[in-house]
Order: sequence, then structure tokens, then C-alpha cells
Amino acid sequence: MPFELGGLDLAKFGPQFFKAVRYGVVAVIALHLLLGLLLFMKGVSLKTLDAKWQSLQSRKLEIEKVSKEQSSLEKIVLPMRQLTQGACFWSRKLNKISELITAGVWLTRLSTETQGQGAKGPPSRILELRGYAASAYGDETGLIGKFAKALQDDKDFAGDFSEIKIGPMEKETTENAPVMNFKISCLLKKE
Repeated sequence: MPFELGGLDLAKFGPQFFKAVRYGVVAVIALHLLLGLLLFMKGVSLKTLDAKWQSLQSRKLEIEKVSKEQSSLEKIVLPMRQLTQGACFWSRKLNKISELITAGVWLTRLSTETQGQGAKGPPSRILELRGYAASAYGDETGLIGKFAKALQDDKDFAGDFSEIKIGPMEKETTENAPVMNFKISCLLKKE
């Protein structure tokens, strides 16, 4: 009995036909596998590109952050540049502060200000030191006074200032320890 498929006698077809059908089926399967492999590779490529994009996004955010920091630093640097145009060498002053600081005293802020613009002449420039003092013996005020006196007595530091004075002092508690915050103002001599 001949083999039939939907009324078609397959015995009429020779082995060449079946060989061609087999190759066709294998080609379709191979093409399907190839397309699946291509889709997989494109998916991997897409994931790689997405990871690079995310990396670039984070770098972009870092660059924007650095740009903002640079802008804020430029606002600080400009007054410092104006101050360095005078005869006072700030690097020496800062080194002297570091050498003269008293044990138990630490600085939290150094800043410069310009005060008073009027008919009397150029504005005054002030170096302001802010910090804290702590002592187990309760003599924080004495430590601050000792530091201010050391600044006043040092010719290298005090030579460019017309006045060095201690500003307000206030007792505080920092990390459950009593401290005294202070401000020392150094008035730069007018040129």
C-alpha cells in the first residue's frame, strides 16, 4: 500500500524530493536558530549599551556636581585673589597660624571679609578665625587668650595687621563635651 498524504501519493516522489525536503527543513531550523542567536546577541549588545549609558549618566551627574562645586569655589577664590594682590603673603600667615595654635584649640573656619566703604579711604580687610577650645581644667578662655597673644606677639604674623582682637566667645556642648567657641578678627593694615 502506497503512503499517501492528503490524497497525494508520496510514492511518486523520488528520494531526491525527500532529500530536498529534509534539507529544506534543516535549512528552516538552522535559519530559525540563527535568527534566535542573532536576537540573543542583539539583546546582549543592548544590555551592554544600556550599562554604558547608565555609566555615562552617572559620570554626567558627577561632572555637573563638579561644575557646581567649581562655581561655588570660584565665588570663594575671587575674594581670596583680591586679597593676595596686596602685600600680605597668606601662605606664610596660614603656616604661622598652624605653628602658633595652642593645644586644646582647633579652628573650624578661616575667612576674609571686606568692611567699610566710605569717604575715609579704601575698605578694611579682615582675616577672621573661628574655632573651639576645650580643656579638662575649664580654662578654655585662657587657651583662646594664649593663642590670640601668640598671634599678636609673632612679628611675622602680626606685621601686616593693625589689630588682632578676640571677638565673642560662647560656651557650647559638642558631642557631650563642654567647649568654648570663639572668633578672632585680624584687621589688615591699609596700604
